[in-house]
Amino acid sequence: MSLAFKNEKTEIESSHHHNEKADRAESCDSYHPCTRISAYHPKKWYSKYHSLIWRNLGPLMILPVTGSAQAEAMWFFENISIKHLNEYRPCESWRKTLIFFSQTVPSVRYAAIALALIHRNYLYRDSSDRVQQPQSSRDWLRDNAPLFHYNRAIRLLLNRENGDSTEITAVTLLVCYLFTCFDHLAGNYVQAMKHLRGGVELSRSIDKAILNNHSTYDDSEPSGVRTLICQITRQIRRLDMQAVLFLVDWTPVDIRETFMSQLPPSDGTFRSLDLAADHLQTLVARVMRLRNTEQQMSPMAKIPPSLSSLKDTVLGQLETWSSSFENRLQQGRPYETDSETHPLVSLLRLQQTIACTLLSCCGPGREMDYDNFLPQFQQCVALAGDVAAAHERYSGSLRPTFTPEIGIIPVLYIIGVKCRHPMVRREVLGILRRQPTQEAVWDSISAARVVERVIEIEEGGFGEGQMIQSMEQIAVCQRIEAMSWVHVACGQSAARLDISYTFCGQEGLHIESLLI
Repeated sequence: MSLAFKNEKTEIESSHHHNEKADRAESCDSYHPCTRISAYHPKKWYSKYHSLIWRNLGPLMILPVTGSAQAEAMWFFENISIKHLNEYRPCESWRKTLIFFSQTVPSVRYAAIALALIHRNYLYRDSSDRVQQPQSSRDWLRDNAPLFHYNRAIRLLLNRENGDSTEITAVTLLVCYLFTCFDHLAGNYVQAMKHLRGGVELSRSIDKAILNNHSTYDDSEPSGVRTLICQITRQIRRLDMQAVLFLVDWTPVDIRETFMSQLPPSDGTFRSLDLAADHLQTLVARVMRLRNTEQQMSPMAKIPPSLSSLKDTVLGQLETWSSSFENRLQQGRPYETDSETHPLVSLLRLQQTIACTLLSCCGPGREMDYDNFLPQFQQCVALAGDVAAAHERYSGSLRPTFTPEIGIIPVLYIIGVKCRHPMVRREVLGILRRQPTQEAVWDSISAARVVERVIEIEEGGFGEGQMIQSMEQIAVCQRIEAMSWVHVACGQSAARLDISYTFCGQEGLHIESLLI
């Protein structure tokens, strides 16, 4: 099974891409006036006070706000967008970092505004509330407004020659992160991955001594810059590791080194939930690399011994992770073990369980093996329901939400297409359709539509409108083994999904188009 959207091969680009829409946006200065803001503070002032400011990042507004539209966009970024960017792994210090730099650095400011604008459009895309917004809000909800600020951020970033090189690198990394989020929301997935890969490569070029707080630079260098580099590198590497969940040809940078650095201590207990999450994320990436490798094999081929051995190794590591994780929960603070107040616990258990299940059924022609894992699938649906309920409480409504991080959507998709139990599949559809949610390129409505089509194909021989009673009723030759899709935007027309799939043990590719 392919868990990937088909996409053109990503490339690493050192310069930012300007498309024809971007060029057209340059002409909107005449009716969307913005004052060019300079934030190049004297270096003496910056070095003296930046570290002090960093320790107390309050609602500080250094850059002037040019009009109510910008003020509303900044409010939305600080109170709505940031809240959802790291919903699954919230971090107060990272939130303060985003606010501080969006308020003090022009390129980050415009990137943040661009993200806020397109995020707001996404949030209200199907809502009559857009019509009821104040006039100033309707002004900055124009389709070309996000792109205008996006390009302004690029120009300011490329023209920035003053300042410390480490500071410029830190700001560039932060803008790469915001642009990755922007292009995911804009549906420019290839461009989003270019920004992500560029950010990863840039972070690798930084002296590792800085990241380990053993800087070889001048001691007068503001500690806040090093803190930012550590924080943004962590965020970008996390997105890099998660990209294997939707790109079959993606290999996370330094996946082996990252895994070795995150091994639990000798006593078998993680020092924190966050460290456990990082370790599991690397394991899940290794599982997906194995899955993607076997997906390229012929349906009748046998798994090479080396691949089988690696599979057993990773399965053992997942079991070790589970033991260390449960040890952490037993020794941790009470709030860490409460799945209602800390949904990360349910999310991690969910991802570990589905990773073990996928790996246990790894190999061509083994679709029937999934029937043996019904208890695990049922457990996963219950855990996903807990995370979805927490997500609903967190967002405060059933409006569409977005995060660049991967949570429950691909897991629910896997269950929907691999667990043939009719009731479990319908529960999956209920969760996916309850609240429109986008996690990086995964969106719950598209995933639900694909799962529905798989159900139609696999259960189609039992009479229209009738639901099968047991998994065994679906013969192996009726089971879809590999499924992938492309999300196609059609201008003013309804979007569609171009899907392709193969049946278990059979040659030949089937292609269809689905309206969303």
